[in-house]
Amino acid sequence: MNQQQQTVIHLFALLGALLAAFPLQAQRALEAGIPYGTRLVLRTDSGFTEASFTRKGYLGASDPERVYHSYHRDSIYRTQGGYHGRPLHGRYVERHPNRGLRVLGRYRYGLREGKWRHWDESGTLRKVSHWRSGQETGRFAVYGPGGTEQQRGYLRDGKFDGPVITHHSGDSARAEKRRYHRGDEVVEGSKDWLLKARDWVRGVFL
Repeated sequence: MNQQQQTVIHLFALLGALLAAFPLQAQRALEAGIPYGTRLVLRTDSGFTEASFTRKGYLGASDPERVYHSYHRDSIYRTQGGYHGRPLHGRYVERHPNRGLRVLGRYRYGLREGKWRHWDESGTLRKVSHWRSGQETGRFAVYGPGGTEQQRGYLRDGKFDGPVITHHSGDSARAEKRRYHRGDEVVEGSKDWLLKARDWVRGVFL
C-alpha cells in the first residue's frame, strides 16, 4: 500500500470519527435548518397568486371533512380529505391584474390559518375573517364598496355562532343584532342561560 492510499484511508477514518462524535442534538438542529419550503408565483385569469409550499411530508392524519390546498405541476388544487401534491404552507397572496392586493392570508400544511383579508379591485377592504385548521372560525366583518361596515360577528366552522350585527343600507343607526348557535338563530326567551352568557361575553367585544 503506497503513501497516497494510506492518506486516503486515514482521512476516511478521521471523517467517520467526527461524524460519530457529532452530537445528536446538533444533527437535528442542522436538519431543521435545511430549507424545506419554496415560493411560487402563478398567473391566473383573475390576476396573480404568490404562495409558499412545503417539501416536508406532513406527519399528521388528514381530516376527510376538511378542504386542503396544495401545489402540483404549476397549479393549486383544492381537495377534500387530503393533498394533491405539496401542501401550501406559509404566506399566501392573491393580486388583481393591476397588482393590487386581492387576498392575504396564511396556510398551515394545506389548511387556512389565522387572519384572512379580502380587497376589491379599487383597493377597498371587503372582508376580514379568521380561520382555524381550515375552518372559518372566530370574528368576521364584511364591508361595502365604500368601505362601510355591513356585517360583523362570529363564525364557527363557517356558520354564524354568537351575536351577529347587520347594518341595513349602510346606515349604522339601523343596525340589527341577532344571536345564533351553530348556524341556527336563537329565539328570544330561550332558557339556555349558558348559551346566553357566552353570547353576552362575546357581545361585549362587538
